[in-house]
Amino acid sequence: MERRIRKPSVTETCLVLITIFATGFMLSKAERVAIPLMLAFILTMLLYPAVKAGEPYKVPPIAMVLVILFCFFAVFVPLGVFLNSRLQSTMTLLPVYYGKLVGIGRTLLAKYQVPPAFWESINWYNTIGRYVSGMTGFLLNWLGTLVMVMVFLIFMLLESPYMDNRLRLAFKGESGDTVTRVADTVVSQISKYLRMLAIISLSTGACVWGVLSLIGIDFALTWGILAFVLNFIPTIGSIVATIPPILVAFVQFYPEPLPALFAFLALLAIQFTIGNILTPKIMGDALDLSPVVILVSLMFWGLIWGVAGALISVPITVMIRIICENVESLEFVAVLMSSAKENPAETG
Repeated sequence: MERRIRKPSVTETCLVLITIFATGFMLSKAERVAIPLMLAFILTMLLYPAVKAGEPYKVPPIAMVLVILFCFFAVFVPLGVFLNSRLQSTMTLLPVYYGKLVGIGRTLLAKYQVPPAFWESINWYNTIGRYVSGMTGFLLNWLGTLVMVMVFLIFMLLESPYMDNRLRLAFKGESGDTVTRVADTVVSQISKYLRMLAIISLSTGACVWGVLSLIGIDFALTWGILAFVLNFIPTIGSIVATIPPILVAFVQFYPEPLPALFAFLALLAIQFTIGNILTPKIMGDALDLSPVVILVSLMFWGLIWGVAGALISVPITVMIRIICENVESLEFVAVLMSSAKENPAETG
């Protein structure tokens, strides 16, 4: 049976575009509340199966929530403190690397006859130090945001066991079943995506740490954790994570080029193998999202909410696609967002 999709009118298309830009403007202005709220919402979808797992054993939801919160704090608080301490140690060794960088720069200037004014016009120490110091402040701000996330998360997890009943009461009859089915689909797909992404990111970070440790590059564990965290940002994160260790290897072992070359090839092999072979095989087409849509979503939410927006861009896009494909007037949006692996004429 041929699947017919109603062609949207010009008015509907304009309304969708206006709604997108208006929503983006409002969310950018309310980021201090919207970011913790959205992070808590996505974490709730990830952790809801754990809360529900206690129902067969008559475990109260509050007890499961307390266990989840304990595990959450046990993982993320030490991780934040560790990252902050590693950045502080990097700041301590920054003058050493800066001295090496200056020496390398002077050598290259003399070799390639570049005017010295070019090198002297850039205050590398202040520039690099400002970015590293900014990262320290960034982590401290994230610890403050974490408190708000935890407050929202506690209440959302406590309310989650009763959400299906509330949806059925709010939307009577067939509408209630449809809304409940859409909500269950959103929770299932995003929960699966986040679990698989966490496993893939952990594997990436462990491989990066192991390879850089074998080569003998400084701060190998820090680069492994950085690769784990940035791997949650689709496409761009894995590229950004490979740049710092290669630069450190170049400065650390100069004038010997082989360690930096080995680091580059090893990181390239890790990112290519995991990002282009294992990830598509594990994830499959379960998300049914076009790569272009993922990239546009990454830029859009990154522009609105920065790093936090980039981290949650894919779950938000998945939610939007699932909702659109269940609303007749917005079905065309879901089709445009999909990976289009199937011919519409072949689906019924």
